[in-house]
Amino acid sequence: MKELNIISGIKQYRSEVDTNFHMPGHKGKHGILEEIGNNLSFYDITETLGTDNLHYPTGFLKDAMDYIAKTYGTKKSYMVVNGTSCGIISSIMACTNPGDKIIVQRDCHKSVYNACILGDLKLYYLYPEFNKKHGLNFSISLEKLEHMLIDNPDVKMVVLTYPTFYGICFDVKKAAEIVHKYGKILMIDEAHGSHLHFCSELLPPSAESSGADIVTQSTHKTLPCLTQGSILHICSDRVNTSNIESMLRIFQTTSPSYILMASIENAVYWMNKYGEARLKKNIEEFKKRTLELRSMGINVLEDEFLISEGCYDFDATRAVISMSELGITGTELQEMLRYNYKIQMEFADLQYTVGYITATDEVEDIDRLFDAVKEIYLRESKNKEKREIVEIEPFPQLQHERKMRKAFYAENELIDFDDAIGRTSAEFIIPYPPGIPVVCPGEIITQDIVDYVKVMIENNINVNGVDKNNHVRVVVR
Repeated sequence: MKELNIISGIKQYRSEVDTNFHMPGHKGKHGILEEIGNNLSFYDITETLGTDNLHYPTGFLKDAMDYIAKTYGTKKSYMVVNGTSCGIISSIMACTNPGDKIIVQRDCHKSVYNACILGDLKLYYLYPEFNKKHGLNFSISLEKLEHMLIDNPDVKMVVLTYPTFYGICFDVKKAAEIVHKYGKILMIDEAHGSHLHFCSELLPPSAESSGADIVTQSTHKTLPCLTQGSILHICSDRVNTSNIESMLRIFQTTSPSYILMASIENAVYWMNKYGEARLKKNIEEFKKRTLELRSMGINVLEDEFLISEGCYDFDATRAVISMSELGITGTELQEMLRYNYKIQMEFADLQYTVGYITATDEVEDIDRLFDAVKEIYLRESKNKEKREIVEIEPFPQLQHERKMRKAFYAENELIDFDDAIGRTSAEFIIPYPPGIPVVCPGEIITQDIVDYVKVMIENNINVNGVDKNNHVRVVVR
């Protein structure tokens, strides 16, 4: 048996990749976490006399959270060390009672659904507007959101995702106005948007500055923070902070890492000091290179283009690249960049390869990515054998046969995926990343779903909920 498997595995990975466009936002750059990183054992302490307590902070942890709240302009901000999933679950359960109804954006993260299972909540789905031409979910319809609020006056809250994994944004300010018009709480999962605050001139507005009541952020995704570091913002008096704190005490570890908490505050401090200037420089280079590649016919998404196509707004730090017109899937492009150019992206689907550009990147990193994409395109466009990529619209209008919690805890059985058509799913079927369920517990598995998932698996996309023997778990009839 090998020893030190994790250390050796990470060393092997680092030897194979030297340019990162994936989380965490510090990108492994030296110097950003130097003080913490060079003195890990020194900063690795626990709750004792003089070190404060995350669950009942009165000392320097409270001061750190006050500093974060002041930076973001929020009523109160909490450091979350179990990742944004913990912040999402705590927030939803703090604002609801068992049996309550909530509206959720259908392409939300699985943690939202986990909260609904734990809280025994009934969901109403707000489906994003799917753009078939580009194979992307565009902005949600705020008109549909208002109609749902009118038709369901007893919902407790609305949970929306902003920006999406692909950088797509809706009019969050108008969404807040609509939700508040009907007296509901608006929670925004801004896991991919903790950087928006630091470059408002060139990026979509942040949710915390646009009227949202609760905002959860994965600081580790787009800020120079260690993995799992997150922030939960309370932005209005509509939210009972005592309930939030009670839920955080339930779902957060009782042994929080001081290294992780220090990295959260350090990330906010670093962004306050350097973030705006560095983001501006990187966004300007990114836009310049994007327009260059688009003029060659390479499909790199860009805000002005998307807006002209009907998208409300786009996060200009997201590199979303497609070569599907050459018959190259997103996963194949990701592999080409990884194994031929030592460039690792965040994730890929059938059509797109997606990467993060953060304030810690250098202009040279961006140029290296775009030079590689350009070279791949010029080489592959000479290949006359073009392979057609299957186009399947995700998120068909699925209906729950039974409540999600009931299905999740029901007696279940493992059966062949092909035999599951017409059966009620007992667990999530989720391409990962990005962690957005294709099927949730309680939903009926259809032929379209089986076909769609099979195509993803055939194209090397990891799908949780379907095992290596092509089995899925369904509710016993």
